[in-house]
Amino acid sequence: MRPITVLAATTLLALGAMSPAGATYEGQEGRLAFGAFQGAGRVEADIWSIRPDGSALRQLTDAPGADICPAYSADGKRITFCSNRTGFYEIWVMDANGKDERQLTDLGARATFPDFSPDGGSVVFGSPSVVGGVTDLWVVSSAGGASTRLTETPGVAERLPVWSPDGTTVLYVAAALDNSTAQLWTLDVPSGVRTQLTFDATFKDQTPDWSPDGQVIAYGASGDIWTMSADGTDQVNLTRTPSVNEFGTAFSPDGAQIAFTGTDGPVPSGELYAQVMAVDGSDRRVLAPTPGLQQAVPAWQPLGAGR
Repeated sequence: MRPITVLAATTLLALGAMSPAGATYEGQEGRLAFGAFQGAGRVEADIWSIRPDGSALRQLTDAPGADICPAYSADGKRITFCSNRTGFYEIWVMDANGKDERQLTDLGARATFPDFSPDGGSVVFGSPSVVGGVTDLWVVSSAGGASTRLTETPGVAERLPVWSPDGTTVLYVAAALDNSTAQLWTLDVPSGVRTQLTFDATFKDQTPDWSPDGQVIAYGASGDIWTMSADGTDQVNLTRTPSVNEFGTAFSPDGAQIAFTGTDGPVPSGELYAQVMAVDGSDRRVLAPTPGLQQAVPAWQPLGAGR
């Protein structure tokens, strides 16, 4: 294992596209996985996992470059993630213990933010079709093969996709190229119909997640963690911490908690740690207060869901 070195909070905050995304499915609470950056150039990252009580930290990958963006399958047995070990970010899959790593895509154009479909047969992700192009939503078989584009909207970046627990809908962030109008949308996969959920001026800047029952959405917006109903109503700011930056979300498999990443002090001096709180914003705690271990947003492993 390579030693973890300190990564400045501002660097990770600037790497919005480096946070994991993934729907949370019902089941008992398994481990949480996250990427951790390291190295003097802040270009090295591996995927780690930890128990919800902050014990038994394990390193799952150890490849050159950056392994980030983990998301668990609904049965908790596999992790899909993105890695630039081949030169460009591509989508990979491995067993939950880090074994049997396999590359799924070969687009050569920065594929990130993968998420398993509930049946485990497909992975949705964001990627441009060419280097420097606009990000669209794509899907690929979890066994590998050709990728299929789901969206293509000129002048709009569509990213951070998350499959709904029933497998019919993809939740994502769409933004003009200047990032001034980032809002939450859904795509009905069978029909191709897209629906805008949010319209306010609050910038939706980080990975959303569905509750295990699909009724609630958690998301990051302008440095706070929010929840809303699946139709976009009942928006609630859970954290309200103007001097602390919080981003990315992952529901616990029982739907009672939300994991996210936040600084432990004012930006930019605070270090980044994975944190957990109740769905009403109470009982907030740092998951693994390890100095120097700068953690990206956790993905939460479901166990015993019977899927």
